[in-house]
Amino acid sequence: MSRRPLLAAVAAALAGGAVCAVGALTDPQGVLRGWLASFAFWIGLPLGAMMLLFAHDLTGGRWGIAAVPPLRAMVALLPLVLLLLVPVLLLLPELYPWARAAAAAHLKNRFYLNAPFFYGRAAVYVLVWLGLALAALRGSGRGRNPLAAPGLILLGLTVTFASFDWFMSIEPDWGSSIYGMMIVGGQLLGAMALATLAVVLGGRTDAGQRRDLGSLLTAAILLWFYLSFMQFLIVWQENLPHEITWYVARLSGGWGWVAALGAMAQGALPFAALIWWPVKRSRAGLAAVSLLLLAAHLLECWWLILPGLDGGFTWFAPASALAMGGACMAVVLWRLNAGRLFSGRSGHAAQAAGLPASGVRHG
Repeated sequence: MSRRPLLAAVAAALAGGAVCAVGALTDPQGVLRGWLASFAFWIGLPLGAMMLLFAHDLTGGRWGIAAVPPLRAMVALLPLVLLLLVPVLLLLPELYPWARAAAAAHLKNRFYLNAPFFYGRAAVYVLVWLGLALAALRGSGRGRNPLAAPGLILLGLTVTFASFDWFMSIEPDWGSSIYGMMIVGGQLLGAMALATLAVVLGGRTDAGQRRDLGSLLTAAILLWFYLSFMQFLIVWQENLPHEITWYVARLSGGWGWVAALGAMAQGALPFAALIWWPVKRSRAGLAAVSLLLLAAHLLECWWLILPGLDGGFTWFAPASALAMGGACMAVVLWRLNAGRLFSGRSGHAAQAAGLPASGVRHG
């Protein structure tokens, strides 16, 4: 496999990192806003991939023959993505009103939103996720994984509360019980889209596997759309002043157009494409749909977070996404290349021993 994609990923990480480094000297608050919004996208990929691996361990399916390698590669970058949260943890008052004494004085949920408890919960999330990632990498794709069912339950709980802490609490007066599930739905969709993109570009699938991957993408789109629309419908129907402010900020000005674009690009358009049979069977069609879903999911993460922060959109958000994405993709590509090299050596060793190279070819 050519090393050009790996070198391009490293170059993207360096370019985005350089822009953020310069911005840290001129507009540190803007860099931090963009950093948190882009972190919401990248942390979702390994977490969503872990959920899909555990789900495949429980249910099986031929789609996993092709999708498990890229999903495992995504899970492997979890420690790197978690390190990207460090600037946010070190500068809590810059992003979270509840971390500032004056703003937190009137909050009714100070027992939950306070720095010591926040750090303690974050430590629990990290420890649980790293432990589950180790279990997923050791057990997934190799038969029945006894940790798959409890792992899914733990992931659902911890990801929900982490989304409350890290993303929803930028507006501490607002809350939604469905917010965490909406975040989980987006993470599953993003991880499935990236795995599908890696599989079809790698050319390791047959028509049946591509049809299965397309069907799973369709299901993920419907889940995300249902959860997102239900939250909007409930808030709109109740029409309570302390709840509608969240949507007012995200439907005013240019953010309203972003919301409409996201609903089309992450919902209606890919769904309409995937119910057309030739798209499901086509490598080019699935690749185009997956790219559209990933771009729309990144836009959704910005839409969820940036309108709730003073200053709103910042061009450091694309720079942060580029820096994080370049670093993450470099790790994924390195791991995939290493896996192919290991498989190739295993195959040659098996042939030299006169044994069938089972498990070397997939799809």
